[in-house]
Amino acid sequence: MTVACAPPSGSSFPAGNSTTTCVATDSRQRTDRCTFTVTVEIIPVLGATRFVAFGDSITEGKLANGDIAQTPYPTGVRQMLTARYSAQTFVVFSEGGGGETSAGGVTRLPGVLSADNPEVLLLFEGVNDLGTGDPSTIPPLISNLRTMVQQAQGRGVRVFLATLLPEIPGAQRAGAAALIVPANDQIRPLAASLGATLVDLYQAFRGNESTLIGSDGLHPTELGYQTIARTFFDAIRMRLELPPNMTLTQFNQAVGSAWRGD
Repeated sequence: MTVACAPPSGSSFPAGNSTTTCVATDSRQRTDRCTFTVTVEIIPVLGATRFVAFGDSITEGKLANGDIAQTPYPTGVRQMLTARYSAQTFVVFSEGGGGETSAGGVTRLPGVLSADNPEVLLLFEGVNDLGTGDPSTIPPLISNLRTMVQQAQGRGVRVFLATLLPEIPGAQRAGAAALIVPANDQIRPLAASLGATLVDLYQAFRGNESTLIGSDGLHPTELGYQTIARTFFDAIRMRLELPPNMTLTQFNQAVGSAWRGD
């Protein structure tokens, strides 16, 4: 008995599902056939594996009662990266400083970058600047964010810059509630002007504050931290996942050119 298949044994198959048909013929020329599916799955690859999440108590994972969330957002980001990009190993350093202002971040960030040597900075800071409710605190905040983005980019680090979360007006820790929107209205064009990737956490939370923000009006709930992690992850995936059939070297060259504005 002979067996002939189309495509023949040893063929290459594209990604996705392909149908193979085999025909068996015996010495009396009787035949029978079967078909089966060959499935080729492409394991996705990300163009970076070392991340630093930098910010204040929200990066630490503080809840409204002062406890630390079960899964702070840097941990959630790492878990999502590991689940999708199973052929790679990821490090996500959590560098949150409770109560820190953006001016403190400008001072602290260079040491963090030197110690952790990341490829990507997840920058989410500034709400502590606005706690007095004074609009004059917004311009210094924007200036400090610009400095931090440039500090990272000067070392070849790719930056993902987040907008500030909404607050619940009237709550105990919601002193910046009236300034969040005008501050974010300046953070968005700042990211665009510097070539940083915008991560719009405000939009991800908008309309769901009662479930995503805790009783103090400022810190996220457990579900809120999951939402932050998912929003960062989606931005990372969109920006840094390699297209099929592109090598990591080719991708880094293309992304580096785009980040520089070439």
